[in-house]
Amino acid sequence: MARFEIIQPSARLSAFVAQYWFLDIDNAKPCSQRYIPSGYTTLTFHRGEPIYSTLHSELQPKSSLCGQCVTHTDIIYSGNLDYIMVVFYPVAAKIFFGIPMHETRNRNIETELLGDTSLRDLANRLMDTKDNRRCADLIESYLLDKLHSSTADIDKFNRMNAVVGSIKSGYQNITELSNMACLGYKQFKRTFAEYAGLNPKEFIQIVRFRKVLHSLHSGVQTNLNELAYECGYSDKSHLLKDFRTFSGYTPKEYLSTCDPYSEYLSLFNSIFINGCY
Repeated sequence: MARFEIIQPSARLSAFVAQYWFLDIDNAKPCSQRYIPSGYTTLTFHRGEPIYSTLHSELQPKSSLCGQCVTHTDIIYSGNLDYIMVVFYPVAAKIFFGIPMHETRNRNIETELLGDTSLRDLANRLMDTKDNRRCADLIESYLLDKLHSSTADIDKFNRMNAVVGSIKSGYQNITELSNMACLGYKQFKRTFAEYAGLNPKEFIQIVRFRKVLHSLHSGVQTNLNELAYECGYSDKSHLLKDFRTFSGYTPKEYLSTCDPYSEYLSLFNSIFINGCY
């Protein structure tokens, strides 16, 4: 039996956190779920059986900071799955963890290695707390304490956050984006990677890819040449290349494999696909 719950962050954290996810599955048969690049950084806690990642070729830590990925990975599990995930907006995680987020690219960093005793205490408390609302309260308390004590440059965060909005609106020229951020070209690229975990070009590629996913999920019937143009690609071949890199599928294969669209699960199902629960 699978139970999934989404809890929204409080108003004080809504600019930084997209959602809190709670997924609980009892006695799952051996199964895999594909994780595809999302543009989001996550903080995860797992209280169930070990999970194996094909990207990292190892069992995943019980709690970890999961950086931006630029390719898909399959997560393999069986038995009991009891998963908590904090989903941060693209440039928000640095506010709470302080480290340059490009250091987390394609990595799941065990929370013990971050040197944060309050995060370690949070992980321990979550392992013993089964009520989802209480777990969300504990996470919020930790994040609010970190927010109040953060030494991150809020002005730079706001500028990088505005750049993310511009990219989602269709801007792709990095010189134009650096001008929007009031930073020199090289400084902008460094700062963006420090906050987003990816360089601007990589992030733009993921945003374009996710626009394609949204169109496919929405059921809009269009040919790939039109879809490529609408989503900012130069041609269909570039769309297909990125789509296969990020998902491992062609668009047709993806539609035959992905879970049905649900408004409630829209963000979850755009990051995790083809689950077998």
